[in-house]
Amino acid sequence: MNVRKAAVVGAGTMGAGIACVLSQGGIEVLLKDVQQDFVDRGLANIKRMYDSRVKKGTLSQQDADRMSALVKGTTSYDGFEDVDLVIEAALEEIEIKTEIFKELDKRCPARAILASNTSALSISEIAACTKRPEKVLGLHFFNPAQFMKLVEVIPGIRTSNETCHEMAELCKKLGKTPVRVEECPGFLVNRVLFPYLNEALYVLAEGIADAETIDKAAVEFGLPMGPFTLFDMTGIDVCAHVTNFLYQEYGPRFEPAPILKALVEKGFFGQKSGAGFFMHARGAVPAKDETKQMNPELPPLLQAARGNGHAVKRSRPFEVYRIILPMFNEAIYAIEEGVVRPEDVDVAMETGTGLKRGLLSLARDKGFAWVLQEMETYHQYYGERFRPAWLLRKLVRGGVHDFAELQKTPVGAR
Repeated sequence: MNVRKAAVVGAGTMGAGIACVLSQGGIEVLLKDVQQDFVDRGLANIKRMYDSRVKKGTLSQQDADRMSALVKGTTSYDGFEDVDLVIEAALEEIEIKTEIFKELDKRCPARAILASNTSALSISEIAACTKRPEKVLGLHFFNPAQFMKLVEVIPGIRTSNETCHEMAELCKKLGKTPVRVEECPGFLVNRVLFPYLNEALYVLAEGIADAETIDKAAVEFGLPMGPFTLFDMTGIDVCAHVTNFLYQEYGPRFEPAPILKALVEKGFFGQKSGAGFFMHARGAVPAKDETKQMNPELPPLLQAARGNGHAVKRSRPFEVYRIILPMFNEAIYAIEEGVVRPEDVDVAMETGTGLKRGLLSLARDKGFAWVLQEMETYHQYYGERFRPAWLLRKLVRGGVHDFAELQKTPVGAR
């Protein structure tokens, strides 16, 4: 499919980034939002993205002007009658998205593919409100979209393979790395990442390591930043919303750490509110090696959580594997369910989170038997958050050290 004209619905940070990516690929883009000031802000963000590249010398002013001019702002659906592709990047609420897709289905030509940038919501539910479910899918870009390579390509229950293939090929042309992920709550990267973030909260609440120690251990393992730096950057309120959603969908192994709710109730959202786990100057992005000042109101909140009976009765000394193993185990669950192929897990985690080493390399380095033994030990201490995936037990019982030993895809993976 040759995409010559596209539309992006939602001119916020993600929508503007996606429109920038499309225009870099020479595609004419309509950037739509409900108010003109939202549209103007999105267009200004795109101009800043291109100006930054010119300033760095990675793009000529002439090329920047040409690409930027490909993006036109609008508050209506005028012009949608001849688009080849629409990517919706509106608020993460299913009612809003389904109303948008109903309208897109009426306004767009029958050939047009309709995609959602949702990070967790059901593609099948979104597609069901249209008369073209075979042409509806998820294209989940990662923030910032103009830089991050990963795009999760998520089919709904009726999405055609042709639609997935065409969009995967488009992503490649745009310089992205597409990974097909079968629909499930949180898809792949968020589903795998949030058990790690949640477990870091439990460690902090137990008082066996402070936020900076935990962050440092995660970076030494290979992550680009620690969990608490990521919480503050992403928005603690946003993370709480996702964590609660995953808990609702998956049950006990995603049970949110109580300190998360306490922080949200106090209005500690991270960088955008001036305080989260650390203190932040409003409107300023902290430097990579900047010394962090802990939020002085955090210790009383942690103490209150322990006083409310949320602390465990016994605890192991902190090791980085305490927060890495839930992430690894959830990846095994995803493989077991056929959500993703083993070889795509590390690609997705590297290009979607910046993990410098393969997540599944833990099995190569330590072996599935070691992973299972550690999971079972942690399970005894901390309960359902560490229940080992059935596929992990199967691999150990079969004498498999890591996925590289297998000559074919394991049963349970597609």
